[in-house]
Amino acid sequence: MKIAWIVLAVVVAMAGVHRLQVSIDEQRSEGTAVRSLMHLPDGEVLKFVSLGYQNVVADLIWLRIIQVFGDRTVTEDGYNWIYNALDAVTTLDPQFVQAYLAGSMTLTVMADHVEQSNRILEKGIAADLEEWRIPFTLGFNYFNFLRDYRHAAKYVEMAATMPGTPDWLPLLAARLHVQADDPQLALEFITRVYEATTDEGLKAKLEIRIKEVMIERDLMAMKRAVERYQVRHGSRPERLSQLVETGILKHIPLEPFGGTYTLDSETTELSSSSRPERMKVYHPHQRKQDG
Repeated sequence: MKIAWIVLAVVVAMAGVHRLQVSIDEQRSEGTAVRSLMHLPDGEVLKFVSLGYQNVVADLIWLRIIQVFGDRTVTEDGYNWIYNALDAVTTLDPQFVQAYLAGSMTLTVMADHVEQSNRILEKGIAADLEEWRIPFTLGFNYFNFLRDYRHAAKYVEMAATMPGTPDWLPLLAARLHVQADDPQLALEFITRVYEATTDEGLKAKLEIRIKEVMIERDLMAMKRAVERYQVRHGSRPERLSQLVETGILKHIPLEPFGGTYTLDSETTELSSSSRPERMKVYHPHQRKQDG
C-alpha cells in the first residue's frame, strides 16, 4: 500500500511537471504564460511531491518564469504570481543564484515591487551562498528605490566582505555610510579593509578614502558645534576659532590632506579646502533634477 501511495505521488508530481513543460510556442500569449504560474503550489509542497527531483522542478518553473520577463503587458496580479513562483524556485533550489538576481531585478525594474524583491534577496543572503551580488543588489534597492542609505550601506558593506568582490565596493560602502550620516562606522569599516588587504594599488585608494571620510566626520562634528553655538549665543559664529574660544570644541581638527576647514559666516556652511565637494553617492533622480 505504501508503494502505491509513492507511485501515486510520483504521478501527481510528474503531471505537474508536464503542465510546466508545455511548448514555448503555446505560451507566447501573456495571459497563458503568466496564468500558468497562478495556481503554482507553495515551494514546500513542491519539495515534498518532487521526491528528490527538486532541482529539476525548480529549473522547469524557472523556464516558465523567464518567458514572462520583459513582457510589459503583465498585470499587477501577474507580478504577484511571478514572486510566488520565484519563492517556490528558491525553496526548491536555495543555491539558484540567477533566480535571486534576475528575479529580484525584474520585480523592481518592471513592476516596482521593491518589498517582494527585497524578500527574495534576503532569502538569498540567508542561504549563505557567499555571492556578493545578492547583498549588493539588496543594497542597491535600498539606495535607489527606498533612499534608505543606512540599510544600503549595511548590505553593500556585507557584499564588500565576500570573496571575489571588485575593488570599488569597499569605497562605495564607505560613501554610503557617510551619506547615512555615520562617518565613524565608514571609517571603522574601511580601516579594517585597509589593514586586511595586501594589494598596494587598493591600499593607496583606501588611504585616500580614509582621509575623505575623516573630513566628513570632522565637518559633521563641527556642524553640530556650530548649532550648539547658535543655541547658546543666539547668533552665528563668524570664525571657527570661536567654537574653541567658547569651549564648545577643544580644538579645530587638522584637515587630513593638509588643507584647512572654513566656515561661511553667512550660511554656516562648512567646507574643506582640499575637498570642496562633499562626499556622497549621487542618486539617479538627483542627476536628472540637477541636469
